[in-house]
Amino acid sequence: MTDSVTPAAEVGQSSMAHISARAKTGTIWIVVAFGGGQIIRLASNIALAALLFQEAFALMALVAAVMQGLAMFSDLGLKPSVVQNPRGDEPVFLQTAWTLQTIRGGILFIGAAALAWPMAHIYGANDPMARELLWLIPLVALGAIADGFQSSRMLTAARRMDLASVTKIELLVQVLNAVLMVGLAWYLRSVYALAIAGVVSSGLRVWLSYAMLSGMTDRFRLDRDSVKAIFGFGKWVFLSTMISFLALQIDRVLLAAIFPLAEVGVYSIATSLSLMVAMLVGTLQSSIVFPWYSRMLDHGVPLKEAFRRTRVPLMLVVSFLVVLLVTGASSFFDLAYDDRYVKGGDFLPLLAMGVWFSSLSGIYGAAFMAMGKPQWIAIVSAVKVLSFLLFLGVYLQFDYSIETAVLAVLCAEVVTGATSQYLGWKLGLRNLRMEGLLLFLMLGASALGWWFVHHLPWVAGQHPFVRLLLLGLVEVAVFAPLGHRLVLPMLRRSVS
Repeated sequence: MTDSVTPAAEVGQSSMAHISARAKTGTIWIVVAFGGGQIIRLASNIALAALLFQEAFALMALVAAVMQGLAMFSDLGLKPSVVQNPRGDEPVFLQTAWTLQTIRGGILFIGAAALAWPMAHIYGANDPMARELLWLIPLVALGAIADGFQSSRMLTAARRMDLASVTKIELLVQVLNAVLMVGLAWYLRSVYALAIAGVVSSGLRVWLSYAMLSGMTDRFRLDRDSVKAIFGFGKWVFLSTMISFLALQIDRVLLAAIFPLAEVGVYSIATSLSLMVAMLVGTLQSSIVFPWYSRMLDHGVPLKEAFRRTRVPLMLVVSFLVVLLVTGASSFFDLAYDDRYVKGGDFLPLLAMGVWFSSLSGIYGAAFMAMGKPQWIAIVSAVKVLSFLLFLGVYLQFDYSIETAVLAVLCAEVVTGATSQYLGWKLGLRNLRMEGLLLFLMLGASALGWWFVHHLPWVAGQHPFVRLLLLGLVEVAVFAPLGHRLVLPMLRRSVS
């Protein structure tokens, strides 16, 4: 009897080892791409801040909010459906998903064009510069049509966690986008430079998705069973992403209607810097953690075990990055931006601490998705929206300033993180002690770094670049032993 089951067990172990190896390789690719992408993004952001006016960043934040809102309100869950569904590798299922993707791209453009005039009218009443939204929104929306024709091979790569080629595509697109944005901004001195660069980059991404990925040829097809399966799973994804849009964008959308666009533009820059950490976690969550959880569950590995092996290393990396943002914010803005953006150094520490809690929520969210509970993500997002509105309404009664709004963002993230923990506990994902230790580490290291930069005389008087360099060395010294003890062993076990 033992001999009869051993081959099957060996096949299962071999399959899980293969999946874990792909997860490790994919993680390395994503981290490398993240680092390279953020260097490109930071460099272009600094150059654009020198070439353009503050209001340009607020305008593009509003355009991004419109496009992201429409994308999330029309999210059919195509990528998670292909990843999670057992038929995700079948040509008929993939062709149906691709057809729905192209239809959705056209709908996004129509929706954006319809919203352009109301947005320009509403925000133009607060700041005349916002009237440019009438033309900016439809121009940027052309990229949605292009994105709809991305090859279904991108979906297949996500399912198989085959991220090397996808990552190369994204890096190439980011490089072109940065060069175009800066070049057009220098030539046009207009916010339209950002919009044009975005549309061209979308077209390049589509072409590269066919040129650099191998797979079947896409053609229009709507299979009834496939449509039913996609919409059956996607209805909850739609609900969760619809509410997630409000959770992600409500601060900028609301603040742009209350405060001058110049202040909101500085806030948007600080937000974009803090969201670098959230972007890394979000990419790892959707491209590695969620598919890995799904494959592990397919092989009978308990979610609790899979969750335990990912949470600590991810949150340790998040803590390290958050501490760097909290403690290096003022020095970075002194180094990279002129006096118009100095307030960003005050906004960033609070926003970065909020990202720690949102990253924890994101890790729990991947577990919810893998267990077929995307509605729980909707609950968490709804709590975030309601918490932000409540805190903002109360705080503005005492201090009507954008600084108060930043504090409301942080408080809402804390409540959201606690909500995710509570729902995770219902799935048996209970380890408050470990999460408490990670939070204490983040706060303690932030306090140490803050004292080091601002109150140690021989450091505080140095050039901003020197302060950042010294701060980086101190934080590496603090986190390196923990990384060696906690992260490396888990990476080794992932391929054992």
